[in-house]
Amino acid sequence: MTTSISPERWVRFLEDCAPGLTWLGSTLLEWAEMPPAARKAWHVTVQESRGGDVASLAALHDATGLLLLAALPDVPPPFLAEPEHVARLVGATESVEAVFTAAPHLLARRMPGTRRLVYTYESDAPTPNLSLVRAPPGSWEDLERMREMSEGDPEALTPPELMGPARQGLVWLLIEEGSIAGMFRVEGVGRRRVQITDVCVHPAFRGRGVGTALLRSAAHVARTEYARGVVLAFPESEAGAKTAERAGYTPQQVLEDIWLAGS
Repeated sequence: MTTSISPERWVRFLEDCAPGLTWLGSTLLEWAEMPPAARKAWHVTVQESRGGDVASLAALHDATGLLLLAALPDVPPPFLAEPEHVARLVGATESVEAVFTAAPHLLARRMPGTRRLVYTYESDAPTPNLSLVRAPPGSWEDLERMREMSEGDPEALTPPELMGPARQGLVWLLIEEGSIAGMFRVEGVGRRRVQITDVCVHPAFRGRGVGTALLRSAAHVARTEYARGVVLAFPESEAGAKTAERAGYTPQQVLEDIWLAGS
């Protein structure tokens, strides 16, 4: 860490400049509260502006090589990690390209990535959907089968990883005709917004407004369970964008999610 700025200000910066990384803010707050000797999971570098505010932030996860980037416009991210330790980059296009410019040997390892659209919801809570329920703790295998059929986010949690959120009550289901029509998962809780992911609609229920109902339900959960707005990041698609806008969400930014070969 190369700054004296408090982690709370990191969180505010991420919510303002990189809402698609809202989940990272809550993760880093937990990390910062650990004893210094236990802070091995993340390497965080922050660059300050002349006024002493956060101008850019880079967080590298040791175990996975995931490098997360956030920066003000025209400010390069403070990439100080060893390039060979990076396996994946996530950040706005300008920040990601700045890293490739600063470390050209990473460019040779660049693979096709996923573009994620980031939307937020800040309006009043929608009317609750009576078909929305929390996923039963032991239902993660059924959820995984439904996710596979729905062809959702390619970087969704693996089945064993999904077990924990299901047991913690962070996975929500929309039930139609006695079956799971769709689901979403609470990924992170920030100071201003709740980030949701794993938004999936069962193929048998497509074209029936289930996606819109899911996103409006997520807004209701955020306001009633956490008293916050919502941030949603999902693989770029015209259908996904239209669904988000029908549900009352507002587009914010695009995140690049790029894997590196040989990692």
